[in-house]
Amino acid sequence: MLDTIKIIFLFINSTIILFTLFRLKRKHLKLDELGFLFASFLLTLLLAIIIGIKPHHILRAKFNISNLITYLFYFILISIFFIKYIRLILRFKYFLIIVSFTFFGLANSIDLLSDGRLIDLNNSELIENYFHLLGIIFWLLFFTDYAISSKRNTNKY
Repeated sequence: MLDTIKIIFLFINSTIILFTLFRLKRKHLKLDELGFLFASFLLTLLLAIIIGIKPHHILRAKFNISNLITYLFYFILISIFFIKYIRLILRFKYFLIIVSFTFFGLANSIDLLSDGRLIDLNNSELIENYFHLLGIIFWLLFFTDYAISSKRNTNKY
């Protein structure tokens, strides 16, 4: 049930990103903003795939690839995203996106620590799901704010 809610929120977020992209494209969107919105859309779809399919579990079960390796790959992708678009992110309410990825990081940490049996939580899966949901909500809030701010910054709508 929670996975369905998370995926619905991610698709709402994808819709907001696409709507912002198409709305601003008519207003001569700058190349860095176009790239940021497109990369954000792809990253949101990747998050939906990660949450829906859970490739880190599949890779561990079928190919014996550690979750740590898979999460490291995710971290590298997100780091590239931040490094490439940090100037643009800082023009908006960037604390929302930082809080978002903090919650994603906490969810991944709970998963890694419970898989490695370093912590023993009765409801680790539930805690992980709630951290994911909070991360998705803050991700959604960031892009909602981005869309509203972009609308204010473009004249005559």
